[in-house]
Amino acid sequence: MQKIRSLAMIAGTSAVLAACGGGNGGNNNVVVTQDCPAVGNLEPVDIGPNQCQISGELTQDATLSANFMWFLEGRLQVGTAESNATLNIDAGTEIRGDNAGSVDHLLVFPGSALSANGTSANPVRFLSDDDNVDGTAEWGGLFLRGFNGLTNLSGTQGENRLDYVVVAEAGAEVSVTIDEQEVNYQDNIVLNGVDSSTTLTFVQSHNSARDGLHILNGDPRLSWILATGSGRDGIWYRDFTGLIKDLMVIHNRDMDGSSGRAGIYASETMAGNSNPRIVNATLVGRDSSSDVAGMNDNEFGILFADNTDQIRLANVLIANFRNGCYEADSGADLSQIDVSVPGPTYLDGVHCANEAGANPNFGIVRDGSMGFPDGVIAASNSINANGLVYYNGAVNGVTFTGEIADRSENFTASWYLNNIGGIGNGLAGDSTSLNAFLDGDTNNDRVVDSNDTNSPFIIMDDGADGFNQDVAEDTGGYDLTHIGAVRGGAITNTQFDGWTVATDSDDGFVVGINENLVGMSQCPEFLGGASVNPLERIGGRNVCEISGVISTDAMLTSNIDWQLEGALQVGDETNFATLTVQSGTRITGDNVDATDYLLVFPGSAIDAQGTSARPVRFTSNDADINGSGEWGGLFIRGYNGLTTLSGTQGENSLDYVVVAEAGAPVAVTIDGQMVNYQDNLVVNGVDRTSTFTFVQSHNSARDGLHILNGDPRMSWILATGSGRDGIWYRDFNGLIKDLMVIHNRDMDGSSGRSGIYASETMAGNSNPRIVNATLVGRDNSSDVAGMNDNEFGILFADNTDQIRMANVLIANFRHGCFEVDSGADLSAIDTTVPGPNYLDGIHCANEAGANPNFGIVRMGSAGFPMGTVAANNSNGDGLVYYNGAGAELANANTPSFSESGGINFTGEIMERANNFTAGWYLDNIRGIGNGLAGNANFLNGFLDGDTNRDGVVDADDTRSPFIIADDGMGGFNQDVAEDTGGYDLTHVGAVRGGAVSNTQFDNWTVGTNRSGQFTVRLTQ
Repeated sequence: MQKIRSLAMIAGTSAVLAACGGGNGGNNNVVVTQDCPAVGNLEPVDIGPNQCQISGELTQDATLSANFMWFLEGRLQVGTAESNATLNIDAGTEIRGDNAGSVDHLLVFPGSALSANGTSANPVRFLSDDDNVDGTAEWGGLFLRGFNGLTNLSGTQGENRLDYVVVAEAGAEVSVTIDEQEVNYQDNIVLNGVDSSTTLTFVQSHNSARDGLHILNGDPRLSWILATGSGRDGIWYRDFTGLIKDLMVIHNRDMDGSSGRAGIYASETMAGNSNPRIVNATLVGRDSSSDVAGMNDNEFGILFADNTDQIRLANVLIANFRNGCYEADSGADLSQIDVSVPGPTYLDGVHCANEAGANPNFGIVRDGSMGFPDGVIAASNSINANGLVYYNGAVNGVTFTGEIADRSENFTASWYLNNIGGIGNGLAGDSTSLNAFLDGDTNNDRVVDSNDTNSPFIIMDDGADGFNQDVAEDTGGYDLTHIGAVRGGAITNTQFDGWTVATDSDDGFVVGINENLVGMSQCPEFLGGASVNPLERIGGRNVCEISGVISTDAMLTSNIDWQLEGALQVGDETNFATLTVQSGTRITGDNVDATDYLLVFPGSAIDAQGTSARPVRFTSNDADINGSGEWGGLFIRGYNGLTTLSGTQGENSLDYVVVAEAGAPVAVTIDGQMVNYQDNLVVNGVDRTSTFTFVQSHNSARDGLHILNGDPRMSWILATGSGRDGIWYRDFNGLIKDLMVIHNRDMDGSSGRSGIYASETMAGNSNPRIVNATLVGRDNSSDVAGMNDNEFGILFADNTDQIRMANVLIANFRHGCFEVDSGADLSAIDTTVPGPNYLDGIHCANEAGANPNFGIVRMGSAGFPMGTVAANNSNGDGLVYYNGAGAELANANTPSFSESGGINFTGEIMERANNFTAGWYLDNIRGIGNGLAGNANFLNGFLDGDTNRDGVVDADDTRSPFIIADDGMGGFNQDVAEDTGGYDLTHVGAVRGGAVSNTQFDNWTVGTNRSGQFTVRLTQ
């Protein structure tokens, strides 16, 4: 799994371990850690000295202290639709994230606020998890969302404030859905829908994957903004009417890989409005050539696009963009923008040049767009002209002070414009100097004098704590008498110095190496009797190798990356132990030298208590989740089926656990019996005290879950990408409820065999209860099975003669719905619920086409009795086959569906974005909807929808604990009911509905994001 390996390689997360004393009551395995403070309603996790991991939804006002380094884990959301909150961040605080597995990011919800109060000596820094600032797209970013542009949500805007803040190396893609609107971001900082109460002063965006600042739907106010190394645009905005003052955009040089696109990208929607005020800006492209733009070239200082027809732009320097000064594209209409200040829309004092040479076509107006009116573009090389002036490059190019004298550590002054073509940058009252905004008359009194150097021009005095006064105090007033953002080349100009990235003569501020993050890991000598070997820290994380036998109770904590080495066994014949695994813990293995695996011995137990925000993850120790057979697996063994050993069964519990990429062959010998496993998760010989809730098996080499000799209880089980069967069982009498099996597509290499393989021994017995299951083969053909073909939804084999199966969807298995083989006898399985064995509400189809032999009964086996398999397309009881042929695909995006078609998932009608669970909801089969069976227009569900068996299908059925009666606080049923809102058995399959609120398998599992292997894609 990618997340595990990446987090094992990052800086800044050293760790320690806590262990529980076992039968001897000892605690000598404990290494004490410093507790992380609560953050409002959130409980961060200690991951090392003064290092805390935080995620979740913050619903109370809280503060991140600079006494700790903070590591994001997935999303940290400030506020919700129900609860507003303000997150304060102290000066000097560092917040870090990565893009491994889930993309870490901070989202401020509409109505809530972020107040990051850095100083020039102690800025607030949002960085990636490594020890440099050279990367990009290494984590998600910082997203501030307001109410503007939302349809249903409304309220008082949050008052966000960022002061001396650096956001670096972000832009890994993040999908954010608020008020049913989904937006994808790939930017360091996003301001969406906020108003003028959101202010940013002294903020740097560095090395964003896309845009330095991405601004939509609002009028925030920004001053002293630095965007360095943006992958696309320094500033990108749409429907923006706010203020940016004292802006510097500096792209990477050509030699640095990407020189970016535009300094500023301006746009507006057809129904929206953009008319920002951008005053005092220095935009530097750092390109090494000056080229006339082709049709697809767009490296300009300013790119006017997407209906833009207004701007208030003054006192701007545009330098060294390959294709020129500006481009008008995509329906932009600049015909109303003139040089009349103060507005309503104007260009004044905009100077453009390229040191690489002259460009005869420095301004481009594309087809379908309109350029500036006469007079806005001044004659090239004209002195002190209004509007925009282009200087012809080469000898008459641009000179920064940094090219005249080495400014060493003074970054700000180095980007001061000294002259263009020998014309100096100074007071416009001097005829030998370049024109600035208002010809130097910054206070609009029609006289250029000393009063202009300290005039709060932008908006009148706004009080002691106002935005203008705050900026004036920091910068010595609003001196607009020089071109660009920087007041002068004197080394006293240091506004961007010291606190930003790349402000020194070399690399700028260094991401310091914490001595706690290097060298050998801190590990206990033993853990419950097992050997623990410290390895070199990997990027700051403690890594502890563990093997042997755990003979006393112990705990694996989430602040260490645990690497298996060979076998790790919990308990033995004489020592019983429980291994507790803390939420968020990562356990890795490989198949190098010895095959790594974890074995729970009979009588002992594993208690892995993950959460949806922090699942427990077992995976291989490489950097991805694409493999299979890369380590052994997790094997839980009970006493059932053993000859000599006996005793009290261990009470195993897995809750929110992912097991991925296992299945390397392992031979396990217990009680003289040797068994070979090639599966992610094996459950052998346990009883109903072993419970599994919210467990995923991903990319097992053989079976997703391999179950033998017992009656464990399972709910919300997901088996994705199994090499053979999603669920394989023999002599199994337990429960599986809410099961999803999703095979790989044909194109992914292996499409698996069956969704469920059912079997029993001659002397044994299998009669599990399997309720609410969605089995998806994802095959791209519908073929009559030959003698050796076996890709079916359910494969009844090896003497199987019983099953209790209800409310099941079987879709897109190449050879059909079921196969009866190897002496299976289904002749006693009917539709009589509750039993002793039955099929009810089983629906099967294949979108690839009809199959005249959708159910196969092999020689030597006996099929279902009359009535268990209903007439095709009948909506009858038992199992019903629908004749495929895919007519529904042609109408998938229309309100009506042909009755000659097969099956429709919501994912084929409406893309569910990051909502994986809802994407596999059955919408209809042949126009028959999936809903309460009490309505004749809907498919039959279990018990025809009468889940509480009171003879009436009504609202009580949607929350009926049908499976087994109420088992009390902490019981299996009650726990699952609390997680899922009750036992709603009134829909076909595992998923309750196509609503985006169905998220039981979302975010904590592998492949639930849009870019994952198990993406739900729109039908083309």
